[in-house]
Amino acid sequence: MLLPLKHLTSAELRGTLGAAQFSLQGFTRATDEAGSLIQSWVGGKPVLAMAHYPMSDVTDRQRGFQFFYHSHRDGGLEHGHVHLFAHATRSGRRRRWRGANNWARTDPSHLIAVGLDPRGLPVSIFTVNRWVTGGHWLDAQTTLHWLQGMALDGAPGHTHSCQWLSGFIQMYLPVITRLLRQRDRWLERQGDRAVALENQRYEVIGCARIDWANDLQRLETEINLRNLGPT
Repeated sequence: MLLPLKHLTSAELRGTLGAAQFSLQGFTRATDEAGSLIQSWVGGKPVLAMAHYPMSDVTDRQRGFQFFYHSHRDGGLEHGHVHLFAHATRSGRRRRWRGANNWARTDPSHLIAVGLDPRGLPVSIFTVNRWVTGGHWLDAQTTLHWLQGMALDGAPGHTHSCQWLSGFIQMYLPVITRLLRQRDRWLERQGDRAVALENQRYEVIGCARIDWANDLQRLETEINLRNLGPT
């Protein structure tokens, strides 16, 4: 799926380009330092199926976000994928114990997943059913509320990958929005919501294949076509 650009206002286009450049900068720094984005989490160890990398996940305790990388599919373009979570209450809000950096009455609730190829380049964005990750089920509107303006900057040791993911999410918000709304429409068609959320016949509910490098180039081209370069 191509990143939709034509309908964006000039301000939105500039914001998307800024997010893309911010993400690319984080990706480049992680690659220069660790060899690849994936290695920034794996640290040279063999990648074991279903294991979390890093082992204790990447957690931003200031903002309530958490993510990990793992791999469990054989073949295809994808090497593994990142699962991104928010520490949210059942209603989708953030709660903390007073005076502490721990969350009260929350579960890590799934927001979105990003597939990566063996080089660490993002190749897909997808949504999953609740049984896959557990946590509270957040509808599209609540999930987008968490993702809009998302920034991970409170996870020491993972600054570069947090920068990559923060910018990537902002860059691809139009695609993510479409996937989340598609997921919610799917759930509405299932009848019994509780049964559908635990139905293990349905794992990935919606997936968009992306070409990150191509979209980065398309952004630059669109900026130039509109004469929106630096002033």
